Amino acid sequence: MARRILRSSSVVLVFALAGCGGGESAETLAGLDGSALEAMAKRAETDGANCLVVLKGGELVREWNFGGSSPTALQEGFSTTKSVASLLVGIAQDQGLLSIDQPASDFITEWKGTKSEPVTIRQLLSMTSGRYFDFETDYAQMAFFSQDKSGFSIGLEQQHEPGTFWEYNNSATQTLEVVLKRASNMAVNDFAAQYLFDPLGLSSRLITDAAGNAGLYAGMQTSCRDLAALTQLVLDEGAYEGKQIISQAFVAEAITQSSTLKDDYGLLWWLDPSGAYYMSGACGQVAMAMPQFDVVATLMRTTDLSSPQGLLTCGGESSEEILLEGISAASSDG
Repeated sequence: MARRILRSSSVVLVFALAGCGGGESAETLAGLDGSALEAMAKRAETDGANCLVVLKGGELVREWNFGGSSPTALQEGFSTTKSVASLLVGIAQDQGLLSIDQPASDFITEWKGTKSEPVTIRQLLSMTSGRYFDFETDYAQMAFFSQDKSGFSIGLEQQHEPGTFWEYNNSATQTLEVVLKRASNMAVNDFAAQYLFDPLGLSSRLITDAAGNAGLYAGMQTSCRDLAALTQLVLDEGAYEGKQIISQAFVAEAITQSSTLKDDYGLLWWLDPSGAYYMSGACGQVAMAMPQFDVVATLMRTTDLSSPQGLLTCGGESSEEILLEGISAASSDG
C-alpha cells in the first residue's frame, strides 16, 4: 500500500525540538511512548548523533537535530549508499536494462576472457562476487586515493571463485557503477536523480570522483529525513503516492537473505533477526525499517573524512541497537 513519505522540503514539524531538550513528554505519539522516544534521543545525542528521525505509518512522529545541525543539511552517508545502489539496480532491472542474474561482464567488457567473466550482478549485490579484497587496497587505495574509482575497481583481480566466498567489498560494489552507466547510457548520478531522488522530492545526491564516476560504495550526500524517506519506500514495497518506483518483487529480494554464506545480508541491505532491515554506513549512519512496529528510524553522526584512520575511530555505540531498542521500548507492542 502506498503511503505518504516524509518530504525533506515541506514537512511541518509539530513536535520539533532544538535538540533533545524541552520538557520530557509522557504522551503517546502515533502509538509510540513519548518518554521512551525522548530516552532514545538522549542516548543518541550523548553518543554523538547530530540528527534522529522517527516515522510511523509513513508519517513523521518526531525529529531531533543536535548541536545546531540543520534538518535539511546534507552530509556523508558512507555505506548507506550501497543500499541505494541496490535500489538503482532494481529500477534498471524493472526498466529492462539488465537482469541481476546476468553476468556483469555483459557490461564490464574488460572482464571478458578473465576469471571475473562469470560474476553475476546478483553476486556483486550479495557480496559473493569473489573479487579481490584487502583492507589497504579497498579502504585506502580505492576509497581515498584513487581518482578513477570505477576504473580502479574493475581492474582488480578475481580472488575467489564467484559465489563461494562472502566478503564485504567496497571495490566490488563500485563496479556496479560501470554496470549501471553502460546499461542505462546515463551518468549514474543523473539516473539516481531522475528515477529515485526526484520522484520522492529528495535533496540527496551522489557525488562523483575526478573521473566523473558516481560513488556507489559510499559518497551519497544525504540527511536523516532523506534516509527515512528512502527506507519508507522499501517498507512500502517500492510504492510512493500510488506509483511503483521500484517493483515489489525486487524490493522483496533486496531485504531477503541473499546467500547461504551470510545470514544477515540481502542485496546490499543488512538484515536483523527481529525482522528489521537497514542501511548502515561508517561512523554509525543508519536507516532502519522495523516492519513489526510499522516504524522507520534514522540516525546520523558528524564525521571526519580527512583520513582512512578516521573511519576506524569514528562512531560510538551501535546505532542499530539505539534505534531497535529505543523503538521496541516505545512501541505499545514492545
